[in-house]
Amino acid sequence: MMTFDGMDEDELENALLNYIDIPYFRNNPSYISLWQRYYYKTNDPSVLFLMKYKKISQYYHWIYVELSRFFMRNGRYGVCKAVLNVGIACNAYEREVLEDELQRIPMVTNPSPEHEINTLLNPKGFTALGKVWNSYQEVLFYNRKLFLLDQEEVSFEEYRAKTYSGKSRLSLKKYGIKLGIGHMGENDPVDGMSNTLSVGKEIVIDGYVYYVKDVMDGNRYRMICISDGNFEELMYKGDVILHEVPKSSIDLIQRLDSDHVPRFTVKELGSRTFLLYDFYVFGTLESCLDISNSMKSGIVLYFVSQLIEIFGGLEERGCRFTAFSLESLCVSEDCRLKIVDFDLSEDGSKMNYGEVIKGVLLQYSSFPFDEQGVVQGIRGILQKTDLKGLVTKLRIHLYERICKCC
Repeated sequence: MMTFDGMDEDELENALLNYIDIPYFRNNPSYISLWQRYYYKTNDPSVLFLMKYKKISQYYHWIYVELSRFFMRNGRYGVCKAVLNVGIACNAYEREVLEDELQRIPMVTNPSPEHEINTLLNPKGFTALGKVWNSYQEVLFYNRKLFLLDQEEVSFEEYRAKTYSGKSRLSLKKYGIKLGIGHMGENDPVDGMSNTLSVGKEIVIDGYVYYVKDVMDGNRYRMICISDGNFEELMYKGDVILHEVPKSSIDLIQRLDSDHVPRFTVKELGSRTFLLYDFYVFGTLESCLDISNSMKSGIVLYFVSQLIEIFGGLEERGCRFTAFSLESLCVSEDCRLKIVDFDLSEDGSKMNYGEVIKGVLLQYSSFPFDEQGVVQGIRGILQKTDLKGLVTKLRIHLYERICKCC
């Protein structure tokens, strides 16, 4: 009988991978002991999910006990019971250990639904032993011709901008801005701008005519340039946002890390101050987390790592959100988070960003939250992840979703 006694620590991963698909070893006590050593060494729950996925230790109580304790630490008592009952149902060795463990679980008033239990016990695309497991290839198609203009392939936003500019223009009152300073006509009323900044109106900014397409949140105006002329000279191509902010907050906004905010310019219209920046077609962080399970776990950790970086940058610069939600951030075309909620302050009590991170992880992933080790834990997983492939897959998914809405 083959045994693995005396195996060195640096040989563990290779040994586990070499025999992982051989049925004989799935319930080999010596091979299972290697998995136990590796799990206690790494304390990584993904090891347990890999064992379950490959049916290693299927007839031995240990895997069910450890999985149950993992879910108990995360308050998932219904899943704890389900795991132990699976072990009992398949007549795993030392059944009494499973029954004793079952008695220690608190009573559950609202048992977990079966689909939720299956999702948590069989995660998609998790990483262990340096590889991604239980993943499937999701092929998303989009019509390349949508992005062809004059037989030349262009970006989605450029396509939208140029095709929209070809539509008939309305003869409406314009409110001009030149070099960032607003100018009103002699006969314009003092409050004329409030009428101009409404859906269907036109506004001139630095000599370019913009059409107001939508009013968002009362202080953000989605617009598109409809001027005839050379689009190459435009700083912002495609849809843009004209975002009203308090004039007193400009210094604070300009203090932020340039990687964490859109590339903006400050514009003044009468007594009101605005930021002008690109509209992010992918939408808010909240909408981008509403994705398929095949890549959700990796994407959540990818965005949470950026969220931690943004919160750290705010603290370094002595400012914070007065209120925060997942709509306070948008996702750029290269899948980077950008602050679009500029309700910031230097005063007031500090927001508990740790609770924000915890809430995101609990709501959108099964990643165990540990305030002390969350950064290192996420970083370790992302280092083993093909981020380029993950982001490419996300971008295609989001573009496909946009095209369906066009």
